[in-house]
Amino acid sequence: MIQRFSIPLIKENRVDKLVEALKCIDSHPYDREKQRNCILKLYESKSEKSVFRGMIIPTLRYLGLIIGFGKAIRLSSNAKMILEGLKISQEEALRIRRAVFLEVDKSKFGFIEIIKTNSDITKKSLGMLIQPQLGRPNQKQMEERVKRWLNVLLDNELVGLKEGKYITLLRENHEQAEKELAIQEKRTLFKNILFEEYESAPLHETAGIIDIPLLRQLVALEFYRKHKMILTEAQFDALLQEIPLVTDDYVISLGQPMGAEEKLFHCKGNYYRTLSIRLFQRR
Repeated sequence: MIQRFSIPLIKENRVDKLVEALKCIDSHPYDREKQRNCILKLYESKSEKSVFRGMIIPTLRYLGLIIGFGKAIRLSSNAKMILEGLKISQEEALRIRRAVFLEVDKSKFGFIEIIKTNSDITKKSLGMLIQPQLGRPNQKQMEERVKRWLNVLLDNELVGLKEGKYITLLRENHEQAEKELAIQEKRTLFKNILFEEYESAPLHETAGIIDIPLLRQLVALEFYRKHKMILTEAQFDALLQEIPLVTDDYVISLGQPMGAEEKLFHCKGNYYRTLSIRLFQRR
């Protein structure tokens, strides 16, 4: 079955601006006014409506870098990892960004696969290959969508431009990012880290129930801090799906959402928001 992509118009395609916006949101979680004021300082001459509501929030949401709405906007696990890498160095943050944005490209755009199989392709040719998936957008809209997402891939050094017009895959960077997205090495560590982070979370006020987006973040940061491994949200979900929910030692219970929410965990045809673990004996 051929995967189809929506290929939206990304309103902000400069990765440095997106990272600065992530810093603003991280500095003021659950405080929309402070988030907005911080982000507006990055765009001195533009209005709140065009920047915060029209450009930054829709872009970060579509790329999976924020969760929540209104006063509850906060960073996703993938975004937290990018900022965690930035504490070490720009190069380390770039390593994480490549893996995160390659995963976004695989699920939402499909540019890398086309570039990989069409060496030295031009922007126009890339657009022509993508256009059948878009349906309604006209030529100008198609070109703008291609240009903006291509800029994101260029900023993350997953692709390059030869002679200013031929798009080429930066194979070493791409291969490294593909390795980061593999879960084999992480499989042996995952369950122990999952249980450790669950047990260390502040659960006394929630009867042992934790939001899965928070658990994704805690586990990903532990993977990175202890092992320098990148665990994306998609990898977390894939590994959690592999774990038996009921054994002689524990029972993992999944809670379904009460209404429409983001970043839900999908398992065996259902969507879940929360998780709790009951241990029968210490591991």
